[in-house]
Amino acid sequence: MRKKLPNEIVLTYKINHNYDLNNFLIDFLNISQKAVDIIWNNIHWKEKVVKHQYKIGNNYKYYSTVRLIPEIPKDKDFKRVLRRRLLNGWNYASHYIDAAIKVAYSTIDSWKSNYLKGLRKRTKVIFKRPFIRVKTTLIKYNKEKGEIKITIKPRKEYLILNIKDEWFFDKVKDWEIGEIILKENSAYLTFKQSLDHSNREIIVGVDSNLKSLDIYHPIEGWIKVDLSELHRIKEVYDIIIDKLKSIYKKSPKRIGRLLKKYLNRRKNRVKDFINKLTTQLSRLFHSAIFIFEDLNKFNMYDKNSKFHRELDRTNWMRIVRQLEYKSIVLYVNPHYTSKTCPVCGSKMESQEGQVVYCPNCKKSFNRQLVGSFNIFKRGIKLVKKLKGGVGVPVSGAEVDDMFPDEPRGELKLMTPNPDVVYTVNLNGKYFKCL
Repeated sequence: MRKKLPNEIVLTYKINHNYDLNNFLIDFLNISQKAVDIIWNNIHWKEKVVKHQYKIGNNYKYYSTVRLIPEIPKDKDFKRVLRRRLLNGWNYASHYIDAAIKVAYSTIDSWKSNYLKGLRKRTKVIFKRPFIRVKTTLIKYNKEKGEIKITIKPRKEYLILNIKDEWFFDKVKDWEIGEIILKENSAYLTFKQSLDHSNREIIVGVDSNLKSLDIYHPIEGWIKVDLSELHRIKEVYDIIIDKLKSIYKKSPKRIGRLLKKYLNRRKNRVKDFINKLTTQLSRLFHSAIFIFEDLNKFNMYDKNSKFHRELDRTNWMRIVRQLEYKSIVLYVNPHYTSKTCPVCGSKMESQEGQVVYCPNCKKSFNRQLVGSFNIFKRGIKLVKKLKGGVGVPVSGAEVDDMFPDEPRGELKLMTPNPDVVYTVNLNGKYFKCL
């Protein structure tokens, strides 16, 4: 969950090069691994008592275990000694040592996060795929010529990439260049542009469902974005792939080629759909901050295998991650968004279909409308918190810190059906209203 509002947009593009970087790639891989080894050997493992419970009938049984929690050394003195050790015998620019240390720490931090969730074991990280992380201090970017000059060895060896004729040059020619990832025959270039929050006065709440995104917009009202086509694409290819898997043993090579073909085709069609969906969302709500639920599919699985397959065909996280490149996205707690009454805040009861009933207010609501509206309200609180809360002028007068279209205690009741339904137009650049 975000701790602050994003202040820039970052785009990444891949280009090919014909430089021989094999020795440099191996040297950087080895120095990154050495940094991991040194950090790993200095991790302090702290014992922590963890309580567990399991259910027997209507009763719970409890037990405790001792778990080792890693404390990663990050003080300045340790990093200074680490850098000095890695510089010994290094033949390239010293800033690559800083990049290797950054790679080591980010990798170990990622391992720690997964380890605490029970997804990783207490084993050291090993790098296998060679790459080079180039800091901005080693890059000179000539925007007029489209020329990127990367220092390999100061005053001795340089790598020059020209992006003047690349398809994305006109889009990023005025942007600032960020870090670059070098691989054997390719380079991944990042470009950054500052993000202006002054025009982001609209907040929209997005409720992610199996075949739709339900949006609460303070002006437009309740909007449903139809994802049934995305669901259909995945379902069609799943049927083909399942049939191929069932006969795989009869002809492994031939069926293996077909499996690879259809898996790639499925991936590309899904990627294309999501790219067009997020582009159209960012254009349709160009002045909005999107509020999504911080969902975890793992907590939604039950014993129903059919529902599992339906859930696997959703792409909530991929949609959100892609939208983050094009707009501002924040996350809120998903608990009880569809069961909390938007009027009085009490817990509601489920009825037939998508209807929920509040026994306190004596009113019925559509579950998806309630979910998107509650996400919208939680988003308002989050944005206020990230922006610093209520301001007070020097005169001492009270300030109305509410957003222009924020509901002031009232909820506009809507019909059980959405006001507007949008579907992704795969052949154009805009939404089509049904």
